[in-house]
Amino acid sequence: MDAAKAVEIVRATTPGRAPFAIAFSAGFDSAALARLALDADRYPTLLHVDHQTDHSSLARQRAVEIADELGLELRVFEARFDDLGGGFEASARRARYQALSAYRDGPIWLAQTRDDYIETVWLRLLSGSSPLFWKTMPKTRAQFERPVLGIRRAELRKWSSGAYADPMNDDPAFDRVWLRQSGALERLDPDGRLADALANLGERVRTLSAEDWDVPLHDLPSAIRQLCVRTQIAALLPTARVRTRFVREVTEAAGRPSAKTRCFSVSKGSLYLRGGKLVLNSSVDVARHRR
Repeated sequence: MDAAKAVEIVRATTPGRAPFAIAFSAGFDSAALARLALDADRYPTLLHVDHQTDHSSLARQRAVEIADELGLELRVFEARFDDLGGGFEASARRARYQALSAYRDGPIWLAQTRDDYIETVWLRLLSGSSPLFWKTMPKTRAQFERPVLGIRRAELRKWSSGAYADPMNDDPAFDRVWLRQSGALERLDPDGRLADALANLGERVRTLSAEDWDVPLHDLPSAIRQLCVRTQIAALLPTARVRTRFVREVTEAAGRPSAKTRCFSVSKGSLYLRGGKLVLNSSVDVARHRR
């Protein structure tokens, strides 16, 4: 991608001189986005979130240096971590978004690229999640915008001079880093067409209601049956964290046709398998079941 096209993409995101900000880690992608914004005659506020890790002071110092070089305002926030689980990546992401939400003066640009989009879909697929979760970051959500979501990472980084190289971005202990370093996506999905197809399938599945699953589970091949069981459980219990072992147990039971209603305890409630279909206790005639 040539510079003129990249600049035009960025310029079209925010018309005129409307105020906006960039979530600015001082890493390669956010540094490139800040430089492109200036080339597009846009003057963002840079928002840096200090995650208070071993290397965060170096990132913070580089953010100050780049902001000074570009003549842009820099605001620094300290991340406040919660105890909701999900590992460091998830906790840091929640802390980052919470800190950024303190900016109220306009949109906040995120420097996520086409590669981030593709990786997110594949990470959800490889985690064993149902198609309900085969989705990725939207171009716009609330005050957050992703102007370079259609640009490949290697292309964007042409403008990343002076960026801070965070060692955590090379640590394969993190799933996303491992996926990048493995080279798997270069072999499996180099242009992201499979990721697009998976995201579109997930979007279609999310439009289905529980009543739309009208094919009896015992009539399905075993692999598809397990996928449907996982998807139906996610639809019926969207906040529950269901273990793979439980999904397999229900799948095995669903493969055996029976006139009886079978009950499974889950998430402080009951899930019923009846007529080849899963229903919650609030949706089944419990009195009939007891008879």
